[in-house]
This record gives sequence, C-alpha cells and structure tokens, in this order.
Amino acid sequence: MPLIDSPLRIVVLCLLLFGLSPAVAEPPAVFWPTPNGEYFQTGDLIDSLQPTASGRWESALFGCVRNGGTRFHEGVDLKPIGRDRHNEATDPIYSVMDGRVVYINRIAGNSGYGRYIVIEHESLDVPVYTLYAHLAAISPDIDTGTLVKGGQRIGTMGRSASYSIPRTRAHLHFEIGLRKSNRFQDYYDFKRYGGKNLHGDYNGINLTGMDPMIFFEQARTGKLQDMRSMIQGQPVAYTIRVATRSVPDFIARYPKLLTKHIPAQGLVGWEIDYTAEGMPIRWTPLTAEDVATRREGDITLVDYKPELLQGKCRKTIVIKGDRATLGSDLRNDLQLIFGFR
Repeated sequence: MPLIDSPLRIVVLCLLLFGLSPAVAEPPAVFWPTPNGEYFQTGDLIDSLQPTASGRWESALFGCVRNGGTRFHEGVDLKPIGRDRHNEATDPIYSVMDGRVVYINRIAGNSGYGRYIVIEHESLDVPVYTLYAHLAAISPDIDTGTLVKGGQRIGTMGRSASYSIPRTRAHLHFEIGLRKSNRFQDYYDFKRYGGKNLHGDYNGINLTGMDPMIFFEQARTGKLQDMRSMIQGQPVAYTIRVATRSVPDFIARYPKLLTKHIPAQGLVGWEIDYTAEGMPIRWTPLTAEDVATRREGDITLVDYKPELLQGKCRKTIVIKGDRATLGSDLRNDLQLIFGFR
C-alpha cells in the first residue's frame, strides 16, 4: 500500500511536476553548538572532542569508531569548557541554525540519548534535523513547537542517559541528518520491539545521520551553499533499485533529493544512491522505459564500491569474497521507508 495518503501524494506530485517546490534559500547562518568556538576559529577539532573511556579522540567522531571499529556512532561528541564546584559541566548548548523544536525527551532514563532535543530546520532546501543529547537541563523557554534562532540557548550540557556517564566524560552528542518515515510506529509494531516506543517519529531508529564535521567544515570555510549539495556531495557507496509504485513520505519531506520529476503515471520503482553509513542521498524515479517491471518490493543491487564498504560496522551491503548482498540494516531501513512487510 502507498506510504502517503492519496491527497498528499497528489499534492507532492503537483509540486514536483509543475515546479512549485520552495525556492532555494540563502546559505544558512551556522553556529557552533557549545561555547568552545576554537574549531570555527582555527579548524583544530581535537581539543573540542570528548573521547570514550578508551581515550582515543577518534571515538568521539562519526562512523565505525567504537569498540575497535565494530560499533557505529551516529554523531560527534563535544566536551565542556566550563564546570561547577561539583565538577559537573555547565556549558550552554545552542541551536546551530534557525529552526523549530519538534521533539523533546525530558526523562533521562527513557533513552540512550538521555534528555535530548530535536530541531527541524524547515526553511532549508532539504529540511535536515539536528539533535542535541545527554543534556543536564532544557532551557525553560524551549518546548515542542518553539521557533528558535541559530545561536539561541536551548539547554545545558550534561551526562544524562539510560546508562551511566561519569562526570569526567560529560559531553554534547550532536547529530545532523534526515528522518526516514512519518509512520515509525507502524514499523515499530511490525518489528515487535520490546517495550513501548516513547519517542514517536523521533526515535533514533527512525533517524539517519551524516558526518556532522562535513557540515561544520563547509560552514567554517564558507563552502556551505545549500543542504542538497552537502548531502549529495558525500561519496556514493552503493546504488540499489526498488520495484514499487509507491511514493514514500520521505520524498514528500525531501523532494530536493530527486534527480528528476516523478512521472504523472507509470512509476515502477526507484534507483537510490546511498552513503556507506546508509543515508539515501539521491533518488531517481523509474518507469517501464527505464527498467523491466519487477515484482513489488523486489530490490536489486546495481553497483557498489568495496573500498568504501570493507570493514564497515553497519550491515548495509555485506561483501564476502566476490559476492555482495543486502545486509539486515539496509533491509530494515527499506521496510521502514517503503512500508514493505
């Protein structure tokens, strides 16, 4: 069944077919999310990072950087520069761009993120989310629906989580990325995860991140022009084709990731470019003129780059010898995005 209601689908198709998508905004003003502005001034990042107990500064970065490279880290961890007499972090946390608060988790024990805030930056050509986690406190003037300005204080750095973070490793966990589906609860129920989904569509499973330092480095050097260029400038690690006549709500949120208009009729599938970490960054609608019609839900691996995938801790494309297959992480994400059962 289609993942977006038919009236919404018609609206989306009209926007894409007749060029009514929003105009490209000016490059956004970007702020560092903590008071430690050294990176923006010098480009030196290491002194801003909070590593894990390993002490390796790489463990604070994005990617397969934990547990000897076997565990994925979705964001970047930034250390404090201020502490109180109890050695607790006191750094204010700032929104990195203008946006709207779409989710707040105020109960630390309800998530591995602890207390966290999600902001969607709806004025951008691709309205990415940013996420601020492990907060000690949330600013009293911040609530769901609050419009915030870039550089506005939204909380205080801390070490809140559903597990124990010692005082010495208090930090901000920062993410930037895309939301996979508006129907995460349906997927959650289908997968029969244990316990209740306490975070709606802003559960971490429903978020796909990119390396925040690509974003910050482009902002620091004046190269950040728009979100689409930044997102689609990431290396393509693999390309798949998905046979379906459905238009996922992912496209309704991020139409700028399309390579061409969706046909008014005759859609038979999608060709999708992915990063090695599993972010779908480029979408091409397909008709029967492009590919032979296949069974609904069939997935074909079109191309992959072993050098970008070898040793990766996420099970997106699994390579054994000369053979590559779709991994469980990728299959789960396709179930979530397209509603496959």
